[in-house]
Order: sequence, then C-alpha cells, then structure tokens
Amino acid sequence: MLGKNQMLKIVFICTANQFRSPLAAAYFSSKLQSENTPGTWDISSAGTWSNNDQPAHSKAIELGEEFNLDLRSHKTREISSEILAGMDLIFVMEQGHKEALCFEFPHWCEKILLLSEISGSYAADISDPVANNFDDARLIAYEIIKTIDDNFVKIVDFSFLKAKTGCSGPGSSLSPFQKLLSAS
Repeated sequence: MLGKNQMLKIVFICTANQFRSPLAAAYFSSKLQSENTPGTWDISSAGTWSNNDQPAHSKAIELGEEFNLDLRSHKTREISSEILAGMDLIFVMEQGHKEALCFEFPHWCEKILLLSEISGSYAADISDPVANNFDDARLIAYEIIKTIDDNFVKIVDFSFLKAKTGCSGPGSSLSPFQKLLSAS
C-alpha cells in the first residue's frame, strides 16, 4: 500500500536535457497542479548525453512560455544511478535512450518507458529538434504536450501502481503495466 507521505517520482529523459525532457517535466508538473492530482510528486528531467548546469535551449524557453511554463531557471543534468534510484517511472523520448539506459542501468530497466508507449496503441520516438536545426521544434513541443494530455490519467495511475508495487527487479515482468494498457 502507498504510504501517506510517500512521494511519487518521475523523470523525463532526452539526449541533452535542453528541450524535450524539460518541456515534458514542466508540462506534466503543471498538469498535476491544474488537475488537482492527489499525492506528493517529484517530477524532474535529465539527459543521456548532457553537460551539467547548461540552460534550457532558447526555443524550449520560448515554446514553454506558450504553455505558461517557465524554463528560464532550468539547468541540465546527466542521468546517473543516483537519479534513477528513487524513480517510480522513467520516461524517455527515443527507443535508443531506452536501450542505452537498460544497458547501463539494468536494475531500472522495467521502469523505463518510451513516452509514447504509455498510450498502448503505438510506440514511436519523439524526434530531437536538433536534427532539423529546430525548424520543427514547435511540432515536437506539441507532440510532447499532446502525448501527456492524451495519457495523463494512465501516467498517474501507472505511477501509483509502480510506487505501490516497487521495482520488480531483474527477471520479473511488467504485467501490471500491460494490464493497465489493456484496460483502457
């Protein structure tokens, strides 16, 4: 059973922690508040290949403002076992992130999901806007927002489920996740 004071922890991860993951974390945090979601939440972001203490990309700051998100104080951080250790869920933007994290941190592999995977209907990468010189940054930001909006209840429910059951550990299945997806 989930303790009264237990904090639910989610980290969103992209490559540099300057655009996708800070937008996702800030938007999800905002949505938790606007929906009056119960519980105590710790929502953060990190990068698989980032330099620590860099600001969010200017496009992330600009697009964040369109959703009333303030990313001006965001500082990048590289993912580490210390960050992953307390997480209930770990959302990544690309299959390559998931594979790299599962290889480097196998104990937390069962908590790592592609953000789009939570929908249950498709699992696709959310592109890095760096690939197109940020020409498609707005579309990518909207894709992140829409994915969170469309799957908000599932993310919240699965967070409670993972917090209640804990990390399954090596060799066990994600059957509670599969049950949650098939129930929708």
